[in-house]
Amino acid sequence: MFLNQKNKILLFNNQKQKIMEIMESKQIMATKENVELAINNIKKYAEEKGYQIKGEFKQEGFLSSLFGSSKITFESKSKEKVCRNYLWRLEKKMGMSIANRFLHFLYKKTYKLEQAPKVDYSDKEIKIQEARKAWKKLQKESELLMAAYKAEKKDFYKVK
Repeated sequence: MFLNQKNKILLFNNQKQKIMEIMESKQIMATKENVELAINNIKKYAEEKGYQIKGEFKQEGFLSSLFGSSKITFESKSKEKVCRNYLWRLEKKMGMSIANRFLHFLYKKTYKLEQAPKVDYSDKEIKIQEARKAWKKLQKESELLMAAYKAEKKDFYKVK
């Protein structure tokens, strides 16, 4: 099928409209309700995975006392956009790193607080990671000792 220039432009405009509709439907507004919902989802995620939360979440009414309306006011449009992106990513796929980045942004950049809560591994996972590091260090030392032994021995017993 051959398309002339006019049909190509119409096809391009239709695709552009569909893309814009998809983008508009995925956009999440940065409201108090959405932020509180994201924080609750982070709490559930940490509980399900057995992670520990270091630091304190502010109580439920903290957002309403901080902001009068349902929409959170940001210093700039770019910060609002960053918040919306974090909310969308948290809704799409929850993970420890995105949760920590969102909490850091929200508490330190938006609320201007000194400390932000953080999702961290459980104590057992931290102990396992430390034990693995120690094992890897000892493994490297043993490999060096083995290399020194082989260099000293070479073919001494074969020649004898």
